[in-house]
Amino acid sequence: MTATPGGPRTGAPISTSSLDEDESRHTGDSLVEVRQPITRHRARVLALAGVITFFAVWCVLSYANIVPTVILPSPTEVLRAFPVLHFQEALVRSIGGSLYRVYMGFLLAAVVAIPLGLLMGTFPPVKAFFVPLLDPLRFLPISALVPLFIVWFGIDEMQKIVFLFVGIVVYLLPLVVEAVENVDDVYLQTATTLGATKGQLIRHVLIPGSLPAIGEALRVMNGIGWTYVILAEVINARYGLGYLITAAGKRSNVDQIFALVAVILVIGVVTDWMIRMINKALFAWNE
Repeated sequence: MTATPGGPRTGAPISTSSLDEDESRHTGDSLVEVRQPITRHRARVLALAGVITFFAVWCVLSYANIVPTVILPSPTEVLRAFPVLHFQEALVRSIGGSLYRVYMGFLLAAVVAIPLGLLMGTFPPVKAFFVPLLDPLRFLPISALVPLFIVWFGIDEMQKIVFLFVGIVVYLLPLVVEAVENVDDVYLQTATTLGATKGQLIRHVLIPGSLPAIGEALRVMNGIGWTYVILAEVINARYGLGYLITAAGKRSNVDQIFALVAVILVIGVVTDWMIRMINKALFAWNE
């Protein structure tokens, strides 16, 4: 038996190998801890590893002909599709057309959903009036409205913009209402105690308190708009990313489909980053 100064007796010295095993076990477990935060460096390393793994699997499956080219084109074939799309299919014009349609629908949805959502979140009677009319729309397949929109708005740009507007507004409105309702009552009670009027409560408490969440909701809706653009451009579109994807599908040009999907993903990521930076600049006080 040996004794350590100021500590309990121990039967034998602790082996270095046991310490190493315990440390490695702890390190391994820390990677899969439930909701355990990780450092920014580790997050970047894991993100990079995920991207590299994806492209490595893609390369192996395509270059080794494990999956036929008609199903999974190689990265080289996808890259070669870009010049074809640019010079033969007016890719830049199609990108501009889709940007215009998506963000016209996005802006119209914001103009309608934000004021109405503020009213519904602020005044329960207004919410009670609109909820039976608007809530069921969230369960309606937007694609089912395409024939109706064609009858109402024709087959030109208006039909496509209205389609995107409806597809975005039915999801944005409940998020705006929730953002207003989630403003802590403590702020309202404090302002009321200080003598704030009803208008001042709305202008100086509810609206500022809900804007960060509304900004985040707009960021989510940006993604919704790009998911609907394919459907919006199926009918009588002469250009647009959705139109090009549909045309490539009819010709079985899978490499072009992959290239166009990559374009949409890049646009989505860039615009999402822009909205996130705008939100960060406008609502830095909320962080």
